[in-house]
Amino acid sequence: MEFVPGDFKSAYTYFHRQALALVGDHKAQEDLLIRGEVGLAHLTKDIASEEGSDIEREAELVLYFQLKQLLEMLRALYQKRFSMKEEQEQLLLTAVLYFTSPVDALPDENVLGLFDDAQIVESIYEELAADVDRFQHLE
Repeated sequence: MEFVPGDFKSAYTYFHRQALALVGDHKAQEDLLIRGEVGLAHLTKDIASEEGSDIEREAELVLYFQLKQLLEMLRALYQKRFSMKEEQEQLLLTAVLYFTSPVDALPDENVLGLFDDAQIVESIYEELAADVDRFQHLE
C-alpha cells in the first residue's frame, strides 16, 4: 500500500493514480461500476437502519445522492452515451475507486469510516460540477 492510514492526501493520491490506469479501460470500468452499485446498496441499507444520529444519516444521504449521480455518469461513459475530458474522467473514477475500497484513509469498519469517503466524493463532485450539470441536461 502506498499510503499511510489516516493520511487523506496520500490516500487520495494513491487512488487518483490508480484511476488514471482505468481511463478508457472498458472492462475495468464495468467492474468498478458493479462494485460501486454494490457499495451504494450497502449505503442505502445503512441509511435505512435505525442506528446512527440524524447528522450521520444526513451526511450519508448527501454521499448517497452524489455517489448515485457519479455512478450514473460512469454508466453513461461506459455505454458511450456521455463523454468527458480525460482529467475529469480520472476524477470521476477516483471518487468511485475511493468509495469502493475498504482500505483507505479511514477504514470503512471504523466508526467514522465513511467520513473520508464522503469528503473525497463531495470534493470531486464539486470539481465535476460543470460535467454533472451537462450530464443532468442530457437526461
